[in-house]
Amino acid sequence: MQQREIVWRQALPGEEQPARPADAEEARVRLQSGNADFARLGDLGGRQVISVGPEAFGLPRQVGAGVPQEPFAAVLACSDARAPVELLFNQAGNSMFVVRVAGNVPGRECLGSLNYAVDNLPTVKMITVLGHTSCGAVTAAVDALLAPQVYLDLIHDPSLRAIVDALLAGVRMADEALVAAHGRDVRDAPGFRTALIDLGVTANAAITAVVLARAVDCAVTYGVFSLTNRRVGITGPNGWQAGLMDPPDGDRSLTEILRWGAVNAEVW
Repeated sequence: MQQREIVWRQALPGEEQPARPADAEEARVRLQSGNADFARLGDLGGRQVISVGPEAFGLPRQVGAGVPQEPFAAVLACSDARAPVELLFNQAGNSMFVVRVAGNVPGRECLGSLNYAVDNLPTVKMITVLGHTSCGAVTAAVDALLAPQVYLDLIHDPSLRAIVDALLAGVRMADEALVAAHGRDVRDAPGFRTALIDLGVTANAAITAVVLARAVDCAVTYGVFSLTNRRVGITGPNGWQAGLMDPPDGDRSLTEILRWGAVNAEVW
């Protein structure tokens, strides 16, 4: 069995540390590189050492001083325990301002938190929306679409119903994309439900990125964390495309993103 270690080590006095990203593109590159390192560790095993400042451990740089909050990115992510945000981006504490909610739904509290980060933490250069494959919240929305009785069962649970309602638009768009790519009979295919869940995750992340780009004064990207290959990305024309994506710039762009996901879906 291969051993895998990720070690956070406080940098030695005088030891040079990577500068915080100066802009959104540097923040994107930092997160993409960190995720590639994390995925590689899963593939090959080994040991990664991350040198961090004392703030990552809640310690001030000088005795008696406070510990400033200095994240370089804010993330709206799902609450799923299998997608630990700092870990999968290979980042230490105090690097990311993370807001987590089931289905990474952009509710008022989440938008308020992200607006706070952008308005009050000048080190934040980018916001990322992070979905993940096999999302339980999106699965609930898919089942509500495929079996109306499932949705009726949510009538007496308004908090859960609110999450499902927020996800249904993306799931419906994913359904339309799969039908357009494979024909209406695809709904009877053995792999349709799984494909609809995964494409619904992509649709939700992309739509949420559009919402944030309009609501928050900050650069926005999005991606999906694959529980299979541990990479963040989306399905593109040639299969899995690693990296953080810009929000769709309109309906046509979103439709094209979902089309490639649908074309490459294994449904039969």
